[in-house]
Amino acid sequence: MNLLLIILLINFTNAQFNLYLDSVSVEQLFEVKQHRLYFINKNQFRQSAFESSLSISPNIHFVEFTWNADRANFNTSKLYYEYNTSSSNEQALLRPVLNIIEKGNVPRETSTFSIFFPCLTTNRVNCSVLFRLYNSTANHTSMFINLKFLKYCRDETINHSLLAQFYNSNQIIEYLLIKESRHRDLASITITAIFAYSLIIAFVVFLIVFCTAISLFCLYRITITKKTILIHDNQDHPVLPMSFDMTTFEDVSLYSCTQYDFTKTADELLSSVTFADCTIDQHNVILHEIIMEGKFGRLFHCSLHDSSTKMSTQNIYGKTVNSFATSTQLNQMLHDCCLFATLKHATINSPLGIVYKNELSPYPLIVYPYSNKGILKRFIIQNRTSAREQLLSTQELVYMAIHIAKGLHFLHRRKMLMKDIGTRNCL
Repeated sequence: MNLLLIILLINFTNAQFNLYLDSVSVEQLFEVKQHRLYFINKNQFRQSAFESSLSISPNIHFVEFTWNADRANFNTSKLYYEYNTSSSNEQALLRPVLNIIEKGNVPRETSTFSIFFPCLTTNRVNCSVLFRLYNSTANHTSMFINLKFLKYCRDETINHSLLAQFYNSNQIIEYLLIKESRHRDLASITITAIFAYSLIIAFVVFLIVFCTAISLFCLYRITITKKTILIHDNQDHPVLPMSFDMTTFEDVSLYSCTQYDFTKTADELLSSVTFADCTIDQHNVILHEIIMEGKFGRLFHCSLHDSSTKMSTQNIYGKTVNSFATSTQLNQMLHDCCLFATLKHATINSPLGIVYKNELSPYPLIVYPYSNKGILKRFIIQNRTSAREQLLSTQELVYMAIHIAKGLHFLHRRKMLMKDIGTRNCL
């Protein structure tokens, strides 16, 4: 039992000991009227009163207890007491002070004693008053009563009349000096803390300003770089007009879709024929939805049919540029179209031809064979997000990679370099 330790019960047969808070104190502490709070009633200990600390609010500076040791006759031995006080934080609360002497006898008649809580600063502190009770015939036989309190201190001025009930004049001066000293220490600590916090805040503000400046500088450099690139592109590669006419290009004759002669260089080959070899009538091609769109190009899903021979309609791909493409990029697309049209290999998807004009785009449309699986990039993504049993196996991925490698090997043997290898360019 940590709240009440009884070493040995005293024989109170002829002396009944009582310790309680009267109705005035109970109302002051708990705002409950006409009730007493007994700690010991006729030698009977109330465990509930000792189980927890008694909370003392900031506006209460002392608590008044009532006690007595009623003896049946004057021959009964007296009941003596002595006490000690303690505080868990004497920087905020000094040890409690009682208005009775430290050693004496418990009065026979009902009387009171008060416990004063000398607060120094604002805080919450645990404190206690430990009584030792014994009789005159055998002072080695003792009983201990531990009164525990939880005091909520508030830094405020206490009037001298209250202090005079518990201190003499010298002790009052000593208490006030201690309290003033605590205030100075607290003020010093507060100033130091404010200075430290100010330094931290200044450092954080400096970091924010520095990072913001670096970010703005980087943004400025990026903007300048983009403007420089845009100006350079506009000077060297004028943007194509919205209405495109193949006859406006003087170098149309440079492009050809005839069989590739590997004894000639690319320039020699491309200068020997015209686009007429692989032209497809625009009325035979129907454009559907856009499958993929990049920064400068578009890929359409199209249908190809021959109205004169009434051939069955077949799905095809249509590749073209958009309004952001430059003349150089268009020339490169046509150049690649003619080169790939001459290549015949199982891993190369060679163009079927070219449509000069169509209803959805003013630019030439290059026609490629259709693939049921679609673009490799989309095919892989779809299989990643599909059911587990439909995921591509390692063997299938390696098989695809081998076919891509075979196609690159075929191009390299013919002195051709593919500069944009990616799943978006594979079927």
